[in-house]
Amino acid sequence: MRLLPLLWAVSAAAHRPQYAKVSGAETLWQRPEGEVKGILFIAHGCKHQATDVFSEVTDGWKFESCARSNFGRCLALPEEVEMRNYALSRGYVVMAVSGGSGVQSCWYGERDVDKVVEAVAHVRQAENLATAPLLAMGASSGGAFVGLLPAAQDLNLKCIVPEIMDVQSDLNDKVPTLFIHMPRDHRTARGVKENIQDLQDRNVRVTELSAKPRRVTSEFLQKCVTAELAKKLLRSFEEGGVIDSSGYLQEDPRARGWVSAAKELLPEELDSLEPDESCLAELMNVAWAFHEFTAEFAPQIIDFCEGKDITRGLPTDGWQTSLGSMQVEEYGRSGPLAIAIHGMAKSMVTEWDFTAQHLAEEGYHVLVPNFHSNKDTRPGKISADSAAAVLLDLMKLVGSSKISLLMGKSWGGGMASALVNKPELQVEKMVLVAPASLQPWPASCRAALFWAEDDAVVPIKNAEAQPELLQKLKLFHKERTGGHRILDTYLPAIMEFAEPPALLEVTAEGETKEPAHTRSSLYDHKAQGKLAL
Repeated sequence: MRLLPLLWAVSAAAHRPQYAKVSGAETLWQRPEGEVKGILFIAHGCKHQATDVFSEVTDGWKFESCARSNFGRCLALPEEVEMRNYALSRGYVVMAVSGGSGVQSCWYGERDVDKVVEAVAHVRQAENLATAPLLAMGASSGGAFVGLLPAAQDLNLKCIVPEIMDVQSDLNDKVPTLFIHMPRDHRTARGVKENIQDLQDRNVRVTELSAKPRRVTSEFLQKCVTAELAKKLLRSFEEGGVIDSSGYLQEDPRARGWVSAAKELLPEELDSLEPDESCLAELMNVAWAFHEFTAEFAPQIIDFCEGKDITRGLPTDGWQTSLGSMQVEEYGRSGPLAIAIHGMAKSMVTEWDFTAQHLAEEGYHVLVPNFHSNKDTRPGKISADSAAAVLLDLMKLVGSSKISLLMGKSWGGGMASALVNKPELQVEKMVLVAPASLQPWPASCRAALFWAEDDAVVPIKNAEAQPELLQKLKLFHKERTGGHRILDTYLPAIMEFAEPPALLEVTAEGETKEPAHTRSSLYDHKAQGKLAL
């Protein structure tokens, strides 16, 4: 009878975290229960180390190696721990190595590759996993580092997952690559876009996922604190203006504006609130979605590395707004934001797709919300104020403070002409196709109007009855025939008017600015009788 507790103790010890110095490099790993599918290597970012992935106390057992580690303790940061636990549940050994100097350091690039190869070999030998495939993911500096591993020998590398960082893609001729980045980080988004094109050109399997801003809720905070304390923290954040009425952070948490509200409730021994060390600080960075390790896509990461198809970005019905969940089609992953609003009928929800695809190819990030997908947002029921709140929620989800281009057709055109007057949306340009109604718009917004003269649903005479508004247009494009549709022949003029971001100059800070030259092709169209300026 005494044999069972002994066997249980041996089994439990086999699945506890392990610690070793491999050629001087701090290496930690943990074996899952059951059959092992492979090894997941997690590369930390700058100012971090391998012990961030592990906990000092697991299932009542104290991990003594934390105290003698380079940093002197294990931080068990919430996203890293979530990723570790999920990978363990899927049958993967999880390992981490302290790169660079070994403590609170960035990786040293190619100089660190050999020591990681040795660390992987050590774990394989220790766990009797000589042929186990390696999955490699990393964030920031660690993301750039895993981008170097396809050039290394003897790794049996099955995939790489760079988070919040682009990579040296020309080193990779065959290793499947999944990029995970955050929409507010425009520099990384541009680099990832270039990497994807390069890898696709060389037939490397590649895709991307975008981690959008998260609402700060009681459940979200419970990754770090108790349910009771989470409710108090949430109330403090609301009263202190840290989050808005929808639960989104009002400013970058690295500005530390949230700390004073948290300090009143959290003793230092519970959470230091220090950058790169605090559980809550990491959660705030994840909620802001600019530059932070995230485990949001843990299932997709493992699925991708196992060769399965994964859903890009959020599910189409997973866009949470103040009026509930909505379906939103998304084109592109970075660049100035464009939003297109469809017409009244359900059959019209895809009518902007052709235009959206072309705008995305030229550098726009385009959202096409389906207002029929939620009973409270249906055309004819939703008010302009409620629609503005929905669009503001979508803007926050993709990390944009303004709408560079707002488009609408028929009912959507009338709604767009009302929304352009909402200052919180900061609409810069507006494209309307046969709008059901036409309202005055602010002088700061450039507007273009498109109509077919034979449109019997919304006749062009509706616009001609408001000459004072037509005078404000930057562009009025007419077609003799075409009916009540978004015509393919509208596309060249829409693209000219939109002035796609690919034609704009980009500053070192990643902001776009007007180019020094001016474009004359609009006037070429005018000469053909298509435009009236």
